[in-house]
Amino acid sequence: MRSPKGQQLDHHPYAALTCYWPELAQQIRLRGPVVPLSAEASIADFSRRPERSRAAILAARQSEILESPRDLETAIQGQLYRLSAEPGLISPHWVLFALAPREVEFWQADSNRHFTRLRYRRDGDDQRWERNLLWP
Repeated sequence: MRSPKGQQLDHHPYAALTCYWPELAQQIRLRGPVVPLSAEASIADFSRRPERSRAAILAARQSEILESPRDLETAIQGQLYRLSAEPGLISPHWVLFALAPREVEFWQADSNRHFTRLRYRRDGDDQRWERNLLWP
């Protein structure tokens, strides 16, 4: 939650995800509101991560200026020591989010650079999806 992305999601909880498969010339894009998951889910996710990953998360000051790679390694080593002394230590800033898509777009290309774009969209709490073919 301390990272720029975490702060942005806190102020404007809306996001988009895109997955592209170049070998298949296919893409999917999802857009919608983002909600934080439960504290229990965040704790479980953090706890399942490898020890060095948890240490790096605890040491992180994401997007701040790093004067030297040695500073990062020193911080991680300090958190590894802390984790060995407190095995159940959890980062209070580790929060999982979920995207609840309101719009899903499928994109397909062919060898002639013709694109097929198919969009599914729903508004508000309506569970019905509107389907549209889009111009490339």
